[in-house]
Amino acid sequence: MPIQTGSLSHVYAVLNDIAVLLPVFLLVFTWRGFFRAAIAKLMGDDTAQREGFLTLNPLAHVELVGLLVLMVVFFLMGVLFTGTLSRALLLIFWVIFGLRWTVPMPLDETRFWNYRLGGVMTALSGSLGNFTLAFLLVPILKVVLNVGLPTYAFLTLIEIIKNVIDIALFFGVLDLIPVPPFSGGRMLTYILPPSVQYITEWLERYSFIIFLVLFFFPVISDIFLGSVIISAGLIKKLMFSLFF
Repeated sequence: MPIQTGSLSHVYAVLNDIAVLLPVFLLVFTWRGFFRAAIAKLMGDDTAQREGFLTLNPLAHVELVGLLVLMVVFFLMGVLFTGTLSRALLLIFWVIFGLRWTVPMPLDETRFWNYRLGGVMTALSGSLGNFTLAFLLVPILKVVLNVGLPTYAFLTLIEIIKNVIDIALFFGVLDLIPVPPFSGGRMLTYILPPSVQYITEWLERYSFIIFLVLFFFPVISDIFLGSVIISAGLIKKLMFSLFF
């Protein structure tokens, strides 16, 4: 049976998404890990630096084999479930499960020169790093738009930069959520007084359920993801207004 042109076009579209998203996620995850190691070092803990995390080498921050497996799954889902799963839903799939393949960074909180401040700053480091990355790329995007590159290189580069900005901002907002399993949830340990630390323990105990509800439960997931996307969009609009 001959392969239909429409089917081939869809396969090419999925492959194009992968070709763009793979370097995007590598950059976002690498910068995120590097920035967190830098914040930990600034707060007095050089454990991550000694373990080789204070680098922009993707191999130090990302399990490439796992990310490639995720890419294959993304391709199969995109091809097999055309018409059922939208590109946005597939992108969310990458966002949710992509973090699974980042290398956990070691921290020694006892080395912070200020335990509470160090804990809060390292909890915020993911968001701060992602916002910084997006902010740095906005003026770079403006420069690229005004450089006479070949059309194919121009379009690919523009798409990669725009996706990095969007995903970095999405992760930045997501990491701010002060509820486990998000990075912001770790702030509760340092902010809440000892008398109410049981709240943090309860949230951590049910973090997986919280995760499932926020991302997959009808209505709640729509509200949650919609709020994150809208917040990221507002930050993006503010950043672009500074340079465009």
